[in-house]
Amino acid sequence: MKSSLSRARRTAFATSLMFASLTSFAASPNNQSNTAITGWSWSGHVDHVNFDKAAAASQGIEDTATALGGAAEYYSSNSENTLSLGINVLFYRDNEAFGQYVEDYWDDDVDYEESDANAFMLFAEYGPKYRFGQDNMTFVTLRGGVSGILASERSISNCSNCYSEDIEIDGGLYGVIGIGQTLGRLDLGLQFQQYFTGDLDNSLRLKLSGAF
Repeated sequence: MKSSLSRARRTAFATSLMFASLTSFAASPNNQSNTAITGWSWSGHVDHVNFDKAAAASQGIEDTATALGGAAEYYSSNSENTLSLGINVLFYRDNEAFGQYVEDYWDDDVDYEESDANAFMLFAEYGPKYRFGQDNMTFVTLRGGVSGILASERSISNCSNCYSEDIEIDGGLYGVIGIGQTLGRLDLGLQFQQYFTGDLDNSLRLKLSGAF
């Protein structure tokens, strides 16, 4: 729903950023220790998401939302790169909620329930984490990512036969830049995601991660 010129610029920038995040800063022998460090870690996060205004208006939702999620991340010191595979739950701010009388299965009571609007997002990101500062406790991340949105709808929760409506919002390609600090055994980070395709504009993520 964005203009073709805007999409072309975003796609070109996305290609450049993703290429850089996948290929740049492959550590030279002078920057590597003799022992490689690899392993999995977990992360949890909260996002403030901004949608394309026209796309959001066409689906009856506000152009901002909150998301909660988590990811599994694989890190290798050979390349300084991290692969992140995760899931979000998107909580839309709905402008077209509906109501329905619902019969309780257990006691046959009939209650009036209103809908809510949610979605699931799957995502994958890949790119380097550069450490610097005293004891290498500060870091910058640069990644390319792709997301897909599933089960996006307004519906009445916990109702098996109630009316529902699809909310047509698409994920897409995006770039990530972030900064963080290691605090003991945990990493605390702030990341900005800029979308180049799909119906999301950008998002801001507060993230907490640590090794398994």
